[in-house]
Amino acid sequence: MIMRIDKTRSLVIIAGTLTILVIALLGQKGTDQIAENITVLSPDSVFYLPVEPEPTYAGTVSKNTSFFDLMLECGLSPQEIKEIEKSSKKVYDFRRIYPGQEFKFYADHIGGLNRLNFAISDESYIEVVRNNGELSSERKSYPFDTQHKTGSGIITHSLFLSLQEQDLPLELGAKIGDIFAWDIDFFTDVHKNDYFRFIYEAKTRDDGLEKIGLIIAAEFNTRGESHYAFLFENEEGMPDYYTYEGKSLRKQLLKAPLSYTRISSNFSHRRYHPVLHHYSPHLGIDYAAPSGTPVQTTGDGTVMVATRNKGNGKYVKIRHNNNYISYYLHLSRFGKGIKSGVKVKQGQVIGYVGSTGYSTGPHLDYRVKKNGRFVNPRKLKLPPAKPVSEENMASFSILRERIVTALTRIPIEDSRTRHFVESDRSRKMGTDEIPPSSSSR
Repeated sequence: MIMRIDKTRSLVIIAGTLTILVIALLGQKGTDQIAENITVLSPDSVFYLPVEPEPTYAGTVSKNTSFFDLMLECGLSPQEIKEIEKSSKKVYDFRRIYPGQEFKFYADHIGGLNRLNFAISDESYIEVVRNNGELSSERKSYPFDTQHKTGSGIITHSLFLSLQEQDLPLELGAKIGDIFAWDIDFFTDVHKNDYFRFIYEAKTRDDGLEKIGLIIAAEFNTRGESHYAFLFENEEGMPDYYTYEGKSLRKQLLKAPLSYTRISSNFSHRRYHPVLHHYSPHLGIDYAAPSGTPVQTTGDGTVMVATRNKGNGKYVKIRHNNNYISYYLHLSRFGKGIKSGVKVKQGQVIGYVGSTGYSTGPHLDYRVKKNGRFVNPRKLKLPPAKPVSEENMASFSILRERIVTALTRIPIEDSRTRHFVESDRSRKMGTDEIPPSSSSR
């Protein structure tokens, strides 16, 4: 969808407006007092205030629309369009635009490109500018106003249902799940009357769009044991999450590779095979999930195999550091770009749940081999990433105490739960102030 903007403007007679305002004020206050509070602007300063020009064209990318077609509608020649694609390739590949992306096109006096703003997400956009005949492209961030907010709740059935009951953004559930993914399986380790509290960023763009930013800190209590996560910069200067003791919450492998409905078959050395009808070892975990559910690699590594055979169906095999290999069987299809030799990052989608090979229904058969032997993925005790360094521990401890105090004072509806938590942490002293996320050192 593309819309041409009418650029005809009318001049506003500001001097007359100022006169009316002064007369109105004279009716309420004395002349001397008004003279002290009003600064009269010169005509030049009034009429030459900078004004953001209206775009020549603006709209959103429609289905089955290419960047080439879009720019033709904006009046550019094929040669100009190819020039933009070529000059911007290192910043953004305009051949891969998708429906819903917003854009603003500013034409010069002869209808050519002066400036193009092209959204690539809710938080950033590509700006293409022509200066002295030369094109330049830059990725920029939209300005956001950021506030810190708090949330809490008691588990009735699931984390997401509890968030819904508290009118909290459901996106927070995915973020909390990611933070605690190495220690808590939110499909099997969460129980009724468990509770959570967290502090998070609420971001508002200048056009009113609202986004959820980072989780600053979180507490998840399951069966009386509190798990904490504190945002703090790691040794590489990147934001990371740490436990109360300063240990990293990241581990070499995720606890589960997907969001699943149930475990349909556990790790076993003697299981009756539902297709082959005989007893044989089942050296993995079967996660029942709808066909098409994204499957993530549980750790950084290199794809050894992404192929298909009779028994496994479509499957992916990944080598990780420290002698770990993970397997993902019975996929319906592979993730984008997944093939032998490709390096993958923890949490990257490498395939989708299916029922290929020897399978009676859609599920993922997930297996892990350690030092050449298959092991039960659910019983792996994995070492965490690097903890807070000794030189940063003092700063971390100060931040942690302030955060724990702030978390403790977030009310939970159940008064018995609230009393327990406050009593448990009453010895912790600190300030109410929530530290800004930008200074997490």
